[in-house]
Amino acid sequence: MTTELEGIFVTSGVNEAGVGFLTVAAHGSGGTILLGQLDPVQVRQMALDWLEAAEAAEQDAAVLRCVRKLDLPDVLAGAIITELRETRPNDPEPEL
Repeated sequence: MTTELEGIFVTSGVNEAGVGFLTVAAHGSGGTILLGQLDPVQVRQMALDWLEAAEAAEQDAAVLRCVRKLDLPDVLAGAIITELRETRPNDPEPEL
């Protein structure tokens, strides 16, 4: 049985020493939960990385739609998307 990710939730907190932290909970189907605490700097960087990846995904999809509107082969879109990914700083390699 595979678990599907349903959402990731973040709650802020502060410890007895006055240091801030965030509790991160990943909820999956079937009630599966992965829970942990991270430093605010780590969560802020993760959030920025997610925003950048989301923007890149939308750009990749736009390239594919444009190539298809021009009745060009999808392999051309793949080549363009690969070039864009290679020139984006710190872009993880998502699956097509």
